[in-house]
Amino acid sequence: MPGLFAQLPAQEPIRQWTLVEGKTFQAAITAFDGTTAQLRGPTGSRGQVVAAKLSEADQQYLADWLKRQPIKVVMPDVVTADAAQIKVEVVNEDAAADKYVYRTTHFEFESQGKFTQTLLREVGRNFEATYELLKALPWNVGPKPPSGEYFRARLLKDRASYMAAGGMANSGGVYRSREQLFMVPFESIGVKIVGKSYAKDDNFETHTMVHELTHQMMHFWLDYLPQWVVEGTAEYAGVLPLRGGSFRVSAAKSGLKDYAEYLKKRTVGGVPEPYPLEQLFPITNEQWAEVLAQDPRASHRMYFTSYMLVYYFMHLDGKGDAQLFTRYFREVGSVRKEVEDYEKLLAVFKKLPGVVVDDDGGFQYPSSLTPPKLPEVVATPAARAAFQKKTLQILLDGRSEADLMKQIRSAFNKLGVRAR
Repeated sequence: MPGLFAQLPAQEPIRQWTLVEGKTFQAAITAFDGTTAQLRGPTGSRGQVVAAKLSEADQQYLADWLKRQPIKVVMPDVVTADAAQIKVEVVNEDAAADKYVYRTTHFEFESQGKFTQTLLREVGRNFEATYELLKALPWNVGPKPPSGEYFRARLLKDRASYMAAGGMANSGGVYRSREQLFMVPFESIGVKIVGKSYAKDDNFETHTMVHELTHQMMHFWLDYLPQWVVEGTAEYAGVLPLRGGSFRVSAAKSGLKDYAEYLKKRTVGGVPEPYPLEQLFPITNEQWAEVLAQDPRASHRMYFTSYMLVYYFMHLDGKGDAQLFTRYFREVGSVRKEVEDYEKLLAVFKKLPGVVVDDDGGFQYPSSLTPPKLPEVVATPAARAAFQKKTLQILLDGRSEADLMKQIRSAFNKLGVRAR
């Protein structure tokens, strides 16, 4: 809550504080902004102290206190990209190579066909609107390209080209995190050829585009979130009404109905049977991959139920104000600086004399050098799984998994939706 003091709903008791030089005093905390604590003395006098001047134990007390405070969650009504951001620059148009490269403020996208000006503006503003959406939602994503100046995308003219470029079977689009690249075939977004250029057809839709762009905006988070959160948040964003480069976020609460209608029209078999909640909530990313490897058809069920879980924590849990989900994202995001600092040190290390970097990013180095240490939370798949399990406790909020599943089913039953 930088810059804004968290307000305490009830008075905290007087306690002893210790300064780093050893001096002690009695006071109760009234507010803390992450840097400075506001205090009330035994006689009612007011004062403040910079957290860095306190003992380690007191600094930890302040950090724990801040985590307990209610978060003011603000959901915007409408999110629109600024007009200046959606101006599309033509970088290159090479008809002989079927390569057309365009840029907006935050994106560089390559197409296998020349877009009409109308389609170019539409795609550009939808890309930029998705960027603004991920900035505005209370997940504290902080979207930025993992490397380079732009988020990168490729739009392929047909499914054969999409598959040849590395697209996944039975997918409408994909974000390849290793290459930091979003790919989608024209047919998935409703684009047709008109003369020598491509334009929107009657089936133009944004769900697949927004879904995969959400993964791209959340690149940092993909290793630290359970797969149901990764896919559920992407579906949540993808179902929001997007018209003329504006997301109507106020429609999120009716999104469950809109999502069901989307599935009826776009998914073979219509709305799928929900995946068992008890299996999905604690699932590790490795287990998710194993399920899909054994039965690829389970993906529709898992995506649908992932959306249901995200919808529950955004609109149905507690007071329906996304308190726990917002707190959860803040806790997961707390490792971001540590990981980014490591990546900066690693980038410097790879440039040292004697370090040989492979095409896939791996490297070899002489014994005289010591590479930076990978943060423990990402050191192994087991460590990432343990971190995911630990942070899920925030969503449980003292409830057993069984009790939470009962509450989720009850909430959806009231909406006329069956949850397994």
